[in-house]
Amino acid sequence: MMSGSPKYTTVALDAARRAQVEAARRRREEERRRRREEARRRRLDAGIAAATARRDALTARLRHLADTSRALPQGIEVTAEAARVAALPRPADEAGLARTGTELRGAERRADALTAAVAGELTRREHGRALDLILEPLRELVDGERLDPAGHRSVAALRAEAQDRTGDARRFAETHRRLGGAVGAHLETVRDRQGQLLRLATETDELAGRLAVVLTDAEAAGVAVTEAAELRAEVADLRGERDAGNLSRWEHRVDGLRRRVEAVTADVDARLDQLERMAVIVEAASAALPAAGLRVVPGSLTERDATVVFVAQRADGSAIELTVHADDGQGNRLEYRSDGVDTVVETSPDGENARCDLTEELLERFHAQLDRQGVAADGLHWEGKPGRPRPPARQAQERAGHDDRNRQ
Repeated sequence: MMSGSPKYTTVALDAARRAQVEAARRRREEERRRRREEARRRRLDAGIAAATARRDALTARLRHLADTSRALPQGIEVTAEAARVAALPRPADEAGLARTGTELRGAERRADALTAAVAGELTRREHGRALDLILEPLRELVDGERLDPAGHRSVAALRAEAQDRTGDARRFAETHRRLGGAVGAHLETVRDRQGQLLRLATETDELAGRLAVVLTDAEAAGVAVTEAAELRAEVADLRGERDAGNLSRWEHRVDGLRRRVEAVTADVDARLDQLERMAVIVEAASAALPAAGLRVVPGSLTERDATVVFVAQRADGSAIELTVHADDGQGNRLEYRSDGVDTVVETSPDGENARCDLTEELLERFHAQLDRQGVAADGLHWEGKPGRPRPPARQAQERAGHDDRNRQ
């Protein structure tokens, strides 16, 4: 039975041991960066493919418009615009993708304006073709009704009105003009919202990736994250916002998830650093114990209440239980519990004092060896330890040993 009141020492890692802890953190961060880079590359490739498809679709639309407007005043400008869009280079990185997106958005606006101009010209020549042309940009519009229901209804009503007025030169032209304005506003609104959806989807995917990496690190180290299941469910549910179309709610939820992921990351990293420090202390202690006359009991290493516990045996077979604490608000510490057979309680005018000569001497030898392993101890403490100096004979013996080591 181990004693209930432990001895303990506060320990400090030297520069080499601190570097060992930092190296573990750097390896962890580098692995996370590698995984983030892989995810970034996948998003970039998908974005490049989408931008290329968008460019090709707009080029095809402009070429069709050029065919339609060949005999019209706008024909030359439409042909030139089609050539400009077709010549847009394939982006190679995020900056290039952003530039291409801006250029395509501008080209789409110019194409919309040219379509309206050609359609207006055709209203003076052929109503049916003019109506088809003004509506043509909507054919490739994705999610128009969902992203802009009011604009979709307005376009539908004006289209019906224009169809009713086909053949009426005066009334059709006015309705066609209003229809063109409604189509342009609808296109602008839908494309703006599509851009916001893409941004929020990208941010959601980035947060999901960061969360997955952190939870993987935690699981690999046996670190419990109480919110793990809830956070995974939140990510899965958040991805469904793409279909809901409520941009303000999605934005709010992304901001909330970002704060939670950052908090979980900080907690997991703190716990992983704690585990790494404990592992360093255990490693140093395991190397120092044999030189101090103690043997680590195989298979005795366990984790218990955010600590690491293992057992060492003295030459007589009696056991000392060592508990490693790190980063728990009280510094890095080693606690020792033994069977207490070498503890003597003395009565003096100052009261009762506990003296642990054999274990104290043994652990002080261990501390000297521990220091050589890069972990410095601040002495041995326990409840009831005498405040008076050690016996002069032993102090002299220790000073002599210390002086001999300094001369070596």
